Amino acid sequence: MTYTKSVFLLLLCALLLVGCAVPSAPEWEREGWTLVWQDEFEGETLDPADWTFDIGGHGWGNNELQAYTDRPENVRVEDGLLIIEAREEPFVRRNYTSGRIKTQGLRAWTYGRFEARMQLPYGNGIWPAFWMLGADFTEVGWPACGEIDIMEHIGREPIRIHGTVHGPGYSGSGGVGHYTTVPDLAEEFHVYAIEWDPEEIRWYVDDLEYFKLTPESVPGTWVYDHPFFLLINLAVGGNWPGPPDDSTVFPQFLKVDYVRVYQRPDMVEATATERGVMHLGDIAVSVEENADGTWQAVAKMTVLDADGNPVADARVIGGWVGAIRRGETEGQTDANGIVTLRSEPSERRGEVTFCVTNVTRAGFTYDKEANARNCDKITVE
Repeated sequence: MTYTKSVFLLLLCALLLVGCAVPSAPEWEREGWTLVWQDEFEGETLDPADWTFDIGGHGWGNNELQAYTDRPENVRVEDGLLIIEAREEPFVRRNYTSGRIKTQGLRAWTYGRFEARMQLPYGNGIWPAFWMLGADFTEVGWPACGEIDIMEHIGREPIRIHGTVHGPGYSGSGGVGHYTTVPDLAEEFHVYAIEWDPEEIRWYVDDLEYFKLTPESVPGTWVYDHPFFLLINLAVGGNWPGPPDDSTVFPQFLKVDYVRVYQRPDMVEATATERGVMHLGDIAVSVEENADGTWQAVAKMTVLDADGNPVADARVIGGWVGAIRRGETEGQTDANGIVTLRSEPSERRGEVTFCVTNVTRAGFTYDKEANARNCDKITVE
């Protein structure tokens, strides 16, 4: 009887201790930092509110060999991971396909900690990257906008990763950077990160700092003082890694467990203060007649801020209705805040309408209620 009571009391104490245990902090909490954005890739597809695709196969300024697509064969979410798959296959005059995603026009930040937990691909000619570009890229071009390479790896250096910046006077092969070794980068996941302050950028692998830069470290202008957006891609070939060879195995996979962005409390407040408001200033649909007897509808939109000034690099999204239902449905505004979208050619006459459904830009909130109108239409006879 005494033994039984003793066992009962022990079990009761154990249950009470478990019930009173302090909950463990979420794994993404980091002392001194506030988590301001994250993608844990827990859905079935990429969230279009966070990510968009670069598409094409023109070499991307580096003589890369792949065509980037938005196909699930190349970019998908699977078992809680972002998968970017490089494949050897003929595709639009290219022999390789892969993927490149970005937060341009959707998410951008000035200063903070940017990290991703990734398992890298391997092999000659393989070139994965986790990096950032200045959000004013479409206005001032590269390298004036600035580039921060958080992590780059080329397959012919099987245990080395690089961190680099590119700016005016130090771009391309003249970029300023350093490297470190990660012996099992193709077998294990590692966290690749930067911490970016106004006067310093620091690079980390698994929280171990291996490089830092200050304005005095670069031979040109320090352009890291404005919003930057994120990119993740897996290139094949190019000037730096060289082409794949007979030893390169396909397909290759870049696996991303998560991407997280942190800012210190003072950075968060500054970002919130800087956020602007924009609206659709005007929308007009016109018609262009083609020499072959077909015609195209042309929708021209202007995006303005609260003071009536044009907003550049805003992503305008909409759709066609009526006699034409297909064509360009999204684009980015130029320096004058203007974007022009064209329908597919058609022989069918009738009424056609274009309506704007959303406008996004890093650092801005879209005030739909401020629009004079969201749609315009025209009748083609």
